[in-house]
Amino acid sequence: MPWSDDPLDSVPKQSFDDVVRLAAELCQAAHAVTCLQAGGRLQVHASYSAASASTALDPDVCADAAVTDELLIVPDLHEGPERMGCPRLTEGSQMRFYAAVRLQAADGTVLGVLCVLDPLPRRKGLTPAQQECLRSLARQTVTLLEVRRAARVHRTQRILHERILDSATDYAIIATDGAGRITRWNAGAEQILGWREEEMLGEPTQLFFTPEDREAGRLKTEMALALKDGSAPDERWHLRKGGERFWASSELMPLRAENGSVQGFLKILRDRTQQRVEAAERNSSELRFRSLVEVSPQVVWFGDAAGNITYCNPMWCEYTGLTLGDTSGADWASVIHPDQQERVLEVWRHAVETGGSYEVEIPFRRASDGQYRWFLARGRPVRDAAGLLESWIGIAIDIHDRKEAEVALRSAQEQLRLAVEATETGVFDYDLVADELKWDTRIRSFYGLAPDAPVDLSVHLACVHPDDHERADKAVAAAVDPDGAGIYDITYRTVAPEDGTERWVSAKGQTLFEDGRPIRLIGTAREVTESRRAEQALRETEERYRLASRATNDAIWDWNLATNHVLWNEALRVAHGYTPDAVEPTGDWWIGHIHPDDRARIDASIHAIIDGTGTAWSDEYRFLRADGSYADILDRGYVIRDAQGKATRMIGAMLDISERKRAEEHQRLLTGELQHRVKNTLAMVQAIASQTLRGATDLNDAREAFAARLISLGRAHDILTQASWTAAPILQVVQGALSVHAQVGAGRIRISGPDVLLGAKPALSLALALHELATNAAKYGALSNETGVVDLRWHVVHEDEALRFYLTWSEQGGPPILVQPARRGFGSRLIERSFAAEVGGEVKLTYAPTGLVCRLEVPLALMQEQRSEIAA
Repeated sequence: MPWSDDPLDSVPKQSFDDVVRLAAELCQAAHAVTCLQAGGRLQVHASYSAASASTALDPDVCADAAVTDELLIVPDLHEGPERMGCPRLTEGSQMRFYAAVRLQAADGTVLGVLCVLDPLPRRKGLTPAQQECLRSLARQTVTLLEVRRAARVHRTQRILHERILDSATDYAIIATDGAGRITRWNAGAEQILGWREEEMLGEPTQLFFTPEDREAGRLKTEMALALKDGSAPDERWHLRKGGERFWASSELMPLRAENGSVQGFLKILRDRTQQRVEAAERNSSELRFRSLVEVSPQVVWFGDAAGNITYCNPMWCEYTGLTLGDTSGADWASVIHPDQQERVLEVWRHAVETGGSYEVEIPFRRASDGQYRWFLARGRPVRDAAGLLESWIGIAIDIHDRKEAEVALRSAQEQLRLAVEATETGVFDYDLVADELKWDTRIRSFYGLAPDAPVDLSVHLACVHPDDHERADKAVAAAVDPDGAGIYDITYRTVAPEDGTERWVSAKGQTLFEDGRPIRLIGTAREVTESRRAEQALRETEERYRLASRATNDAIWDWNLATNHVLWNEALRVAHGYTPDAVEPTGDWWIGHIHPDDRARIDASIHAIIDGTGTAWSDEYRFLRADGSYADILDRGYVIRDAQGKATRMIGAMLDISERKRAEEHQRLLTGELQHRVKNTLAMVQAIASQTLRGATDLNDAREAFAARLISLGRAHDILTQASWTAAPILQVVQGALSVHAQVGAGRIRISGPDVLLGAKPALSLALALHELATNAAKYGALSNETGVVDLRWHVVHEDEALRFYLTWSEQGGPPILVQPARRGFGSRLIERSFAAEVGGEVKLTYAPTGLVCRLEVPLALMQEQRSEIAA
């Protein structure tokens, strides 16, 4: 066994019995007793009585004996015991002679007493030889007591050590002999390595070494190093009982005896597998973080607790032309626009003084061309576990394009507002978080409500036609569903609460989401009672720039230039649709997926950096998605070079800017189209106003004529809007222009002709012309009495391999025309101008006695011509 299991009886009781027996025989006494100190008094520990003793020994004979001298001899206990300090005797005790020697340890502690007693008194006491023997036996008794006490202390220490070793379950503590065979195996060794102690005792230590360490003689090497240096620390792979490898740190130390001889070795081993994995992960994470910071398209910086800049990534240096040495103190502020420097520095100083985060917009000067671009800068303090400020971290994001887009957006929104008002469209805004619904005056009118009537969701539901309730509820639910497209599109009926009037309303909207939660539903509504055709919904464009975490949505690539191997992150699949098995991990695959028109340029620009001495590369190109479409990409890369300056690796991030480019193009087209239509409409209104008021003698008559002409123009606009301003059926144009005169009676305006589609401008000109003819007929002609009629006919004729359009307006039964008009009115001029100037046709007015006859003639191609409104 490795350690002897010493019991308390390592000094047997017989040894103490032998001492008292020898004391009795040497002193020729009937009795001998050893008494030891216990609880402040003496207690009998061993006793002896000779076989010839005629009296029994009193157990308490020396219980209170005071041993003041080394050796005490009392010839007769019955003579003056109070004077001699002798032991107490019980009543009837037969003991007469008493001799005792003190049991005293080396440190002077009195352990007890060894005494002899006899029923006969002895006047001469003990001989010198007997006294010396009694002293020797006392010393022997003290030695036995000290040996027993040492054994007890040793056993206590051994138990304590074993408990300590077995409680150290995080450590495998293993003792071996000089040959490396196991002699001790604690609970920690069993837990870490898997073997039980009984399995491992006597086995070689290298049982849990790896095969390669055994073959290399690792155990002998460690033992030799431990003997040479006093310890042999190492960290390497080991084996568990099941054959599993684990990483452990250990130390082998020699076990020496008091004389310095080596008795064996002690090995302490700890499982460090998890720490090794965590360290590897930390190193990898730090490398990834640094790589991302280095290639980040945003400015990233770090500062100390006082706010001094300690690091700026290459983006800052590339943009500003400053080096890290140029950013000490407030020198970095030199690239801020002079008009903004004090404002920005005040924000920064306040943040440093208060230790709080900040956010501020800053115009930075670009070193390449001296231009200023707006950046959104954010910074926050980094604190330790105790809350003390340790350092600063911050980013700056280029928002210049966004700010310019916001200006353009505000302009477009103002134009959109004017367009909304011109097209009689209403706007609604539903705050889903606050449950607050906002309608403008026009939408209130769609529901038959007063302009200032309060509105909420219950008002909307109460006014929706009962037959449309279910559809309306489903449309709202689908629009706010986070898993849906967030689009609200429905046509439904409303019922006015006051008079029950039904109206058809077409509503379109878009839900805004934040962190997957619907927060707002915004849209437009238009009354479509006449046509029930939904007008193309107006879209609200909002551009949000994402923060530093946006980089994680980019396609990050890691290019090993030596092997031409490229490693992509998940964004290549998420953003561009490529599955892992569809991607060839080479630089050639990436270059091959760049648009052919961009490929040579990008290949040349990136290799110029790789083959040169630069470290940063940035360029824009078109990248082929998995679905065959191309994405607009802003790509930035960072070159890693070896000690000789040779490029070995390149890490970069592909930022998809397709949405931004499409939004910019869409915004430009929308603005151009809106400007063109508003300009054309205002020009026509201006012409009508000018001609109506010119020469007017009665203001009320002029106002009425002007309003009627605008209404006619508006109806024509409605018809063209329903057809998206492409082509309008002639019958709808005619009916819209004459609808105000429908009350004259059935059959009084006879209409006939083939179905012809009219272009936008010809439709407007025809509508205005028919309005003027009908108004004139109602005032002076066939519609001014109860019997007159109007015959309106049109047809298409083939002439000279071309089609011509003819329209005839003829009146009969009205007041006869006896005198030709002395001058032409605005109506006649408007008709002639519309067709002669605007359409390119011919107009002929005949004032026959039976009534007015108007003939319009024009090539059919001019009546159907569709011109590019944006280019016009």
